[in-house]
Amino acid sequence: TSIDNDVDAVVASNDGTGLGALQAMKAQGLAGAVPISGQDATADGCNSIVKGELTVSILKDIRDLSPLAVDLVDQLLKGEDAGLEMYTMAELTNDPSQEGEVPCHFLPVYQVNQDNVYELVVESGFQSYDDVYRDIPEDERPARP
Repeated sequence: TSIDNDVDAVVASNDGTGLGALQAMKAQGLAGAVPISGQDATADGCNSIVKGELTVSILKDIRDLSPLAVDLVDQLLKGEDAGLEMYTMAELTNDPSQEGEVPCHFLPVYQVNQDNVYELVVESGFQSYDDVYRDIPEDERPARP
């Protein structure tokens, strides 16, 4: 490659991009030598984590986000207190030169890895057991939830 395969890690914006980076690493003989992160805890991303390829994915459970967004809009349209906390732009960006405030409601964010993919993703129903453990021999899979 243009940087002579001197790659310390890949921090991808989503699992699809992380899986693309994984393919590039495989082509260069670097698979498993370079940690790769993704985001969204997709079925393919989680399957790659189970296989020991993708190192981590970030889970922001959309099942919580969608109803929250509807509730917030409803409360704001009714002029009700939506329970939002105010944060400065300096806090949110870690840049003291940024000005202004933004109302926020933060949802939990989880790091999904080989140690917790079953609990966070499969047991919660975020992705199906069959999709996450696709191509994994039955005797190497955990019990079905």
